[in-house]
Amino acid sequence: MDLSVIIVNYNVKHFLEQCLLSVQRAAEGLEVEVIVVDNNSSDGSQEMVKAKFGDAVTLIENRDNPGFSRANNQGIAIAKGRHVLLLNPDTVVEEETFQQCMAFMDSRPLAGALGVKMIDGQGHFLPESKRGLPTPWVSFYKIFGLSKLFPKNKTFARYHLSYLDKEESHEVEVLSGAFMWIKKEVLDKIVGLDETFFMYGEDIDLSYRIELAGYQNYYFAGTKIIHYKGESTKKGSLNYVRVFYQAMIIFAQKHFGGRKEQVFIFFIRMAVYFRALLAILNRVVKRLGFPLIEAGLIYGIIQGIKAYWEHYVKYVEGGEYPPTFDYVAAPIYALVFVGLLGIAGAYKRPFRIPPIVSATFGGFVAIATVSYIFPEINFSRAIVGLSSIFAMIMALTTRGLINIREKGQFFFSEPRQKRVLIVGDAAGVKHIHSLLKNDLDYRVTILGAVGTKNGQLFQIPYLGTQDQLSAILDFYPIEEVIFDGNSLSNSEILSEMETHKREGLSFKILPEGTDFLVGSQSIQSADRQHILSSPLTQKPHRTKKRLLEVGVSLFLLASFPLLFWRYERAGRSFGNLLRVILGKSHMVGYIEEQPNGLPPLKTGFLSMRHRSDSDPEEALDARELDRYYARNYSWELDGEIVWKGWRKIGGEEK
Repeated sequence: MDLSVIIVNYNVKHFLEQCLLSVQRAAEGLEVEVIVVDNNSSDGSQEMVKAKFGDAVTLIENRDNPGFSRANNQGIAIAKGRHVLLLNPDTVVEEETFQQCMAFMDSRPLAGALGVKMIDGQGHFLPESKRGLPTPWVSFYKIFGLSKLFPKNKTFARYHLSYLDKEESHEVEVLSGAFMWIKKEVLDKIVGLDETFFMYGEDIDLSYRIELAGYQNYYFAGTKIIHYKGESTKKGSLNYVRVFYQAMIIFAQKHFGGRKEQVFIFFIRMAVYFRALLAILNRVVKRLGFPLIEAGLIYGIIQGIKAYWEHYVKYVEGGEYPPTFDYVAAPIYALVFVGLLGIAGAYKRPFRIPPIVSATFGGFVAIATVSYIFPEINFSRAIVGLSSIFAMIMALTTRGLINIREKGQFFFSEPRQKRVLIVGDAAGVKHIHSLLKNDLDYRVTILGAVGTKNGQLFQIPYLGTQDQLSAILDFYPIEEVIFDGNSLSNSEILSEMETHKREGLSFKILPEGTDFLVGSQSIQSADRQHILSSPLTQKPHRTKKRLLEVGVSLFLLASFPLLFWRYERAGRSFGNLLRVILGKSHMVGYIEEQPNGLPPLKTGFLSMRHRSDSDPEEALDARELDRYYARNYSWELDGEIVWKGWRKIGGEEK
């Protein structure tokens, strides 16, 4: 047996299928076994492997998630090949990859492991294709950005070895776990992966132990792969920062000693705090920056209206409003307007006019109503009314200016459909065109087709041949290229992606014999029983949902004596609000009881059908609305549904 390919999978069914198809192509002419270790996926991955690959793949089905290292060791334990490839499921290999890697390794007796050139789903080179050992000083240079400032300096740039030419093969220290080609005799000698590492750091540890055993690690530039990088993990989260750097601490405690270990751990802890602080600041700026700016603008509007009303209407003959207006009432007014803009979805793109109008009008009603209860903020309904009008004008203006910057137009409109180009032969282009028009939940504008050769007849505008792709991309306003994997080789697709990468251009692939499109950030699938990913599967989003629903329920209960007459079923509404607070129900849930393929939710009293300002239309497809809710969930979406449907919260329990 020449090669054993081991793939550890967790809930990335479509990426896994594309990966296995590329492995099958690369295995031609070699004796290759493929082992998939599934860590208890819930997305149908195991069923897909059995149905589409059968005996061609050895499937190990774990009943829990034992981690990346242990799962790989399960595959290594039954591997029969002279070489072992540890391969991520979110990768695509070229047809010649296995042949070239084997020839390179067989020609070097001291070679222990090999990594290859990796590009992401946009065609950009991934610097982790080659890395140096993260010693304390190397880590320090990386953490504090010196490696980026001096990418060609051999001292500062050792983490990603960016001073080495990525187009040439080199001996390196650390390889990426996304593609690690290792001689089986080496794996047996170093006893596989260290299972102390659950998810991250195991590739660094393995690379280091290979060198300690007297072998060499190589970066091989003779072939390349796509690594979609992070489709099965969320690398921007605080949890990722914590888990990754904890793995680095484990590595330091294992391989470094004395003062060197302490220095390394000190740098790592600094990195955790530094990265966590940056992540928090970035999140605060993204989420609160715009609302805080508008709060300041609204406060200024209120002060301007107050000054006019004070001097020309209320106190013409002398006098002024008390200081409590400036320090108490005006800030509360501004926060109420901004809060309602947020709940109504006025900060959510694409910007729409109705949420702005409803929020500012609702702000006037809320402030005028509460003012009767709290005299401290009861000064002038005229100021509040005028403030709501000017706040609405201001909100429309700011969003119009943002539209001008982002879209080149002031007007509020639905986002323009992405302009795409299809590359393939006549049959492939026809198939993709049919999928886009009839089967996939992916609305785009098809500008035309690029043929793999001359003389082909297309049903859509023919723009040229594959060798003219550069000129076509320069001439036409194309935002995405879709490659047909049936008529193009993986090598061709990867080369085109790397050659034509540019700002504003994305790529998708239709894998051979499939009906789904794979891209860097998403998958469009005709399988309507499965959503690739949903924010509702992530604990932070579920926590926010719970906090929002409890907070809104408490507010509605507190205001119930004033607003009970507005509910369609007041008594049932009161009981349902209590059920939400006690955690027995959701305020917002699915229309159907529990749609197949969607994250589980408790019974909800409101749904996507309450998002409309009019009465819910039964003609709308409940399944598609539920899929939209799961796929696009955010606290802003929940807020918009509650804002428009709170009076119907007493409806019949589904």
